[in-house]
Amino acid sequence: MTALRNVAAISIAALGTVAWAQSSPVTRMAENERQARIDLREHFSFLLQERSPRTGGHLWTERVVEVDEGKVARLLKVDGVPLSAEAAAAEQRRLTALANDPEAFRKLNASAQSDEKHLISLLGALPSQFLMTPAGSVNGCSQYSFKPNPTYQPASMEEKVLHAMEGTVSIKEPEDRLCDLQSRIVTPVSFGFGLLGKVNQGGNFQLERRQVSPDTWKSVRMVVHMDGKILMMKTLTRDQDAIRSEIKLVPQHISLQQAVDLTR
Repeated sequence: MTALRNVAAISIAALGTVAWAQSSPVTRMAENERQARIDLREHFSFLLQERSPRTGGHLWTERVVEVDEGKVARLLKVDGVPLSAEAAAAEQRRLTALANDPEAFRKLNASAQSDEKHLISLLGALPSQFLMTPAGSVNGCSQYSFKPNPTYQPASMEEKVLHAMEGTVSIKEPEDRLCDLQSRIVTPVSFGFGLLGKVNQGGNFQLERRQVSPDTWKSVRMVVHMDGKILMMKTLTRDQDAIRSEIKLVPQHISLQQAVDLTR
């Protein structure tokens, strides 16, 4: 069921021939995005505005600083209102405690597997699942529309959900980097004839990325809306909208305390 919970996935497409798939912009983009996560050397700070279950449905504004072990985030505003002096002091105590406990910080970041990470990790596995059609260009990026390949048989729950999607993918060429992914669930998906779980029709996903340095692209917008159930009891609902702005390069290999200081 973990695969279902992590299904914040947007689909990409490929033509039916293997030769084209091996050299397609989509395949090259997927490999570049996978490799970029492995070769990640630069860290950034950014302003994050997010509304999600994590924020209790409120709009949180946070200053985030990336470090080798993960991300340090300071809450600045809730629903556009700055924290009170008391709440700001409590937030400072929380961050100080994290800075003094690197192991707790690593565990916190390890457990917070982001939808973005799952999206990008899935890209390389998807070309065989979809049929793709060139759809012009948008904002200087080549766009392709995609729909499920009817000859593909999904091998897992996650693939079954992905195979119920259609949408568009935009790629910056010749760099072959991901500009934008937009997808929607066009048919409901059930598991075990609906007894094990289901994902309802109508869910949608979006990931928008921008180049922020010569070697680095960052996600600037991620939207996830999905509804369903697991084992007829646990609700499978994702409702997230996150925007990153004020993205700036920060020194590399800084300490947790230095990162905390940069969030002020």
